[in-house]
Amino acid sequence: MKKTIILSMLVLIMVISGCSQPEQNILDKDVIRVGMELKYPPFETKDKNGDPKGASVDLARALGDYLGKEIEIVDTPYPSLIPSLMSREIDLIISSMTITPARAEKVDFSIPYTNSQLMMLVHEDSKVQSHKDLNDPEVTIVSKTGTIGALWAKSNAPKANIKNVEEESTAVLEVSQGKGDVFIYDPLSIIRHHQNYPDSTRAILEPLPNTKGWGVAMRKGNDELRKKINEFIRTAKKDGTYDRIREKHLQNKIEKFEKYGLEFFF
Repeated sequence: MKKTIILSMLVLIMVISGCSQPEQNILDKDVIRVGMELKYPPFETKDKNGDPKGASVDLARALGDYLGKEIEIVDTPYPSLIPSLMSREIDLIISSMTITPARAEKVDFSIPYTNSQLMMLVHEDSKVQSHKDLNDPEVTIVSKTGTIGALWAKSNAPKANIKNVEEESTAVLEVSQGKGDVFIYDPLSIIRHHQNYPDSTRAILEPLPNTKGWGVAMRKGNDELRKKINEFIRTAKKDGTYDRIREKHLQNKIEKFEKYGLEFFF
């Protein structure tokens, strides 16, 4: 009996010791694992062979070059990104993730690498004309689970009927069919979805208040890593890295923004 108790205590000590081991410095790794959901073209998506491609993929690889590290892209469902980061399955998140106070309680963010804002896709017959009309129990906001659109709706329109779904395409379809009033997302997506459903939707290209840009997320305490990433972002905006990414992935999107009188965010 005593041997069993002693053995159990030894196992427990080993488990606790393993869990409390300090994390390896990310900057000491040869390979940095970057999580992103590859369902958001032209930023995070896949090519015809199933390999990662997009503006965020190239930005991650440019960061790897800057740090002298190999980058491994890990396709991760959006709601699982922060849990995967905290459980050390990935080292960074570069997945069009908006910086919010709630997220910043769990992870650290770099400085914003874009100034992306939120806008609205609205059903043609909805009474919603601006963000001031959203906080209403008669208004249904359809959001993709875990996204900044869902978080914004919860914080800024608590009286609305908020319906979270797993896929962006499902949310858009709900609005186009009149099952929801509003879908909140970035302007690039709102323009694209309105063009797909021009007869049943309206694009309200008025930035919603209380939003910030996208940031690179990392586990708390990696201050040296955050400093290096911030240095990279500032450098990449000046040395042509952003220009090359825009030209490769975003040129036609920039033209659409100009057509709608909007300043491009990347």
